[in-house]
Amino acid sequence: MRQTSSFHSTSRRRGLRRGLIASGFIAAIAMQAPAMAQQVRGNWMRDYVQIRVAAKNFDAGATTPAQIDRLLSRPVFNARIVGGTVAGAADNPFQVALLNKSVANNFDAQFCGGTLVKANVVVTAAHCSDFVTAGQVQVLTGTRNLDGTGVRRNVTRIAIHPSWNSGTFDYDVAVWTLSSSTSGIPFASLASADPAVGTNLLVTGWGALSEGGSFPINLRKVTVPLASRTNCNDTNSYNGQITARMLCAGFDAGGKDSCQGDSGGPLARGSVLTGIVSWGTGCARRNKFGIYTRVSNSSVRNFIVSQAGL
Repeated sequence: MRQTSSFHSTSRRRGLRRGLIASGFIAAIAMQAPAMAQQVRGNWMRDYVQIRVAAKNFDAGATTPAQIDRLLSRPVFNARIVGGTVAGAADNPFQVALLNKSVANNFDAQFCGGTLVKANVVVTAAHCSDFVTAGQVQVLTGTRNLDGTGVRRNVTRIAIHPSWNSGTFDYDVAVWTLSSSTSGIPFASLASADPAVGTNLLVTGWGALSEGGSFPINLRKVTVPLASRTNCNDTNSYNGQITARMLCAGFDAGGKDSCQGDSGGPLARGSVLTGIVSWGTGCARRNKFGIYTRVSNSSVRNFIVSQAGL
C-alpha cells in the first residue's frame, strides 16, 4: 500500500482532525468508502485501507491532542517493509496482490496482499475486504513484480469472518474465491499450532521502504521473530489489546518490521501460513511489534477451511 498526495495536505489533515476524530475516528472512517470512490482520483481502495489502519493506530495509542497531532503530521498511513530485501522466487511464492479492478496499471492498482491456499482461493485480511464487492477487485497471481507481468484474475466471492470487529481488528481474516484457477504456483498450508517464541518468520509485501519513502515494483521481504503475547500486551507496548486471534512479531528494539504491510499479506514459516498482516503502531518502532491475524486459532483456521473447501 502506498501513500498518495491526496492525504498529505494540511487542509486535508485538518479536515480529518475535525471531521473524523471529533465524531469517533474509526466509526467515521467506516462511512467514507462510497464518497472516496467518487471523490478521490486514482486508487481509492488503497487510500481507504491506509486510513482505517491509521484509525486503528489512533485507537491503540493516540489518546491526547499531542499524540494525535504527531500521528497526523507523520506518514502513518503507509504500510511498508523496513529493513528488508528483494524477495526471491522461493520467498512466500504463494503471495498475491489485491488490485482495484478499475485501475489498469498493476503498480497503481495494488492495495493489499494475500496468500494463495488453493488454486482458486486467496486468504487475506478482513480490513482489505469488507468495503469492496467481488466485482470491484481482481487478484494478481504468478509474479514478483508490479510491472505488468502476471495474471489478473476476477473474483467471484468475498467471505469475511462473521466475528470481524473493525474497531479492534479482531478476527481480521477474509477468503476470496477466484473466477479461474492458477497453475504451477505453490500454495500455503495453514498453521495448526504456533511456533516457539523467537522463531523467525518471513513477511513479504510491496509497501514503501521507509516512512515517507519510495515504493518498489518488486516484492520485498523481511524476517522477524515471533514475540510473546505477554510481551506484546505490556503497558509499554499494546497494553492488553492483543487478543487470542492475534500474533505479534518483530524486535523489542525495532528496526525491522512489516508494519501494516502489505495488509493481508503472509507471515509464513516455510510453506506454512502462520499469520496475516493486520495492523501495528508506526513502523519498526521500539516495543511496537507488527500485529498479525493468528491462523492457528481454531475460529480463524476453521473459517478459512470451511470457506476454501480445504
